[in-house]
Amino acid sequence: MNRTAVKTLLTICCLIIVTCTAMAIASRPPAPTPLPVPTPIPTGKGIVTLNGQLTQDKIFINGDGTVSVALTMTAADTDAARPDMARNVDLVVVLDRSGSMQGQKIEDARRAIHQLLADLTPADRFALVSYSVDVRRDAGLMPVTPANRNLLQAAVNNISADNGTNLGAGLQEGLAILEQRAASGNAGRLIIISDGLANHGVTEPTALAAMAGRAVANGSVVSAVGVGLDFNEYLMTAIADQGTGRYYYLEDAAGFARVFKDECRKSRIAAATGLEILIPLHDGITLKDAAGYPVTVQNNQAIFRPGDLPAGQSRKLFLTFQVPTHSPKSYAINGISLRYRYNGQPYAAALTEPLQVTCVSNKDEALASINKPEMENKVLQDDYNRLRDEVAQSINKGDQQDAMSKIEKFRADKKELNSVVGSGRIAESLDKDLPALVERVKETFAGAPAAVATKQKQSAKELQYKAYEGRRQ
Repeated sequence: MNRTAVKTLLTICCLIIVTCTAMAIASRPPAPTPLPVPTPIPTGKGIVTLNGQLTQDKIFINGDGTVSVALTMTAADTDAARPDMARNVDLVVVLDRSGSMQGQKIEDARRAIHQLLADLTPADRFALVSYSVDVRRDAGLMPVTPANRNLLQAAVNNISADNGTNLGAGLQEGLAILEQRAASGNAGRLIIISDGLANHGVTEPTALAAMAGRAVANGSVVSAVGVGLDFNEYLMTAIADQGTGRYYYLEDAAGFARVFKDECRKSRIAAATGLEILIPLHDGITLKDAAGYPVTVQNNQAIFRPGDLPAGQSRKLFLTFQVPTHSPKSYAINGISLRYRYNGQPYAAALTEPLQVTCVSNKDEALASINKPEMENKVLQDDYNRLRDEVAQSINKGDQQDAMSKIEKFRADKKELNSVVGSGRIAESLDKDLPALVERVKETFAGAPAAVATKQKQSAKELQYKAYEGRRQ
């Protein structure tokens, strides 16, 4: 073979080797992209401390297995409490302008919004949405400068009431404003107002409440205001709960100004925001109730969101657990933690010690383990207000006998409990509050049918609202 042929053959072989190598490399799967390392949340370095106390640390075999934890969240007294250091607010008011708002209600709403605009500063931003069958963005989010204040006041004056109630469309439009806003560092807050039932568009309460939950994702808060006697108080409560805001009941629209002022104040002084309580569940332990807040359970962990915490303030909530009672055994309620944001950064706090509950065969031993001060607080703050809510539901259904039965059962149960606790405050409540509640039920169902129907609405809403406020002190 001559030299030229050898050179050609070697060149071809080299090309074949290079081609095969390249094909082999190309056929390999790409190297996986490294997952981002999650940023650890500081624990114990923030501004919130968490404390938990059992109402009793022993339960008896084959009993109901109910045990409660008094969970106290305390925020340090930070600069947020100082008027000169308070946060500014991006406030969206979503106003019902359906036909039932005609007359004094819409006039009171206009007057209250004018007063609100007078109190806001150029560093605050305000938007107005109104809804009936349709929805209208009356004013986009803008700084409340003197010039813009005139534009906003004109928009308020142009609102008139007619037609039905498309609450869902109004809520969606208000949420869109918060979601699309430019970053400002301001606290985002939406207040939705209604005096009637959602009867157009999305009307299913669960779906409407889920809409409000969208605000949490962008760090905003949704509060809900029900006016008069014809709205659904449980829907408005659910919207506020999912939006981690507050529900207000106004018997008449004259209270609008107070609500707006209260909501602005809460936004400005909130130090720990976006609070989220996480509770691991194991060994057959379940969470039955968390001060009335909606609870989700995922991967054996219960989660609920109790809203924001102002600087220098504490909140105590009662968590009710169900513990197995089939045999003598000790259970640990542990790992309860709190996540929140402070100055835009994530933080966490946790109970440092597990809460130990022991199932014993001696009922007297279980009763002797009662933490008397905390049990007293639980009865007066949580149990009595839960009774109020149950009575409100019975009244709403028109079932006077059921309401009376609930009151009498509560009286008997708490009288027996107080024979151990020996609380003068519980005894006073049984002697004064329960008879007053009985009289309220009797008076509600006395009179002509039309009058009774009106009193049912009024009593049910008032009792439910008092219960809502009382349990979430």
